[in-house]
Amino acid sequence: MRRVMTSLIDAVLPAEPRETDTVDAVADHALVTLQYMPRSSAWSFLWGMRLLNWSPLWRFRGIRPLTGLSRNVVRRHLRSVMESRFLLVRLLMYGPLGLFMSTYFDQDVAHRAIDYDPVPFVDSRIAMRRAWVEGRVPSESDEIHHLPVMPP
Repeated sequence: MRRVMTSLIDAVLPAEPRETDTVDAVADHALVTLQYMPRSSAWSFLWGMRLLNWSPLWRFRGIRPLTGLSRNVVRRHLRSVMESRFLLVRLLMYGPLGLFMSTYFDQDVAHRAIDYDPVPFVDSRIAMRRAWVEGRVPSESDEIHHLPVMPP
C-alpha cells in the first residue's frame, strides 16, 4: 500500500517546490491520518487507492498498474480520472487529492514557497481567545465572524 500511496502522491503533488523527502513526509503523515479515521473510512480509502492503482486496466487504458508507470504517465491518467464523465470514477480522486494536498501545504517547503509563517498567526489567535475568555468582546478586525452582507 505504501508503494501505491507514494506513486499517487508523487503524481499528485506539484513538481516545485519539493525537497527530496517531501513525498515520504506526505506519505508518513497520510498513514498517521488514516490511523485516526474510523476503520471503515480508512479501509475505504485504502481500497479506493488500490482501485485507482489498477484503473488503467478497468478503464481500458493499459494492462499495468499506476505503480509500474512513469510519473508523467500517472499524472495524465489521474487527470483523465478526474475529468471522467462518470461521477463514481471522479469521486475516487477526492479522498487522495484532499489528503495529499492538505498535507503537502502543511510542509515547510510549501510554506516557504508561498511566504507563509503559521506560528505568528496561531499565536495571535491564542492571544485573542484568551482575551475573549477573559471577557473582551471580539471586534470585526478579529475576523472571527462574517462581515454583514450588503444588498446589491
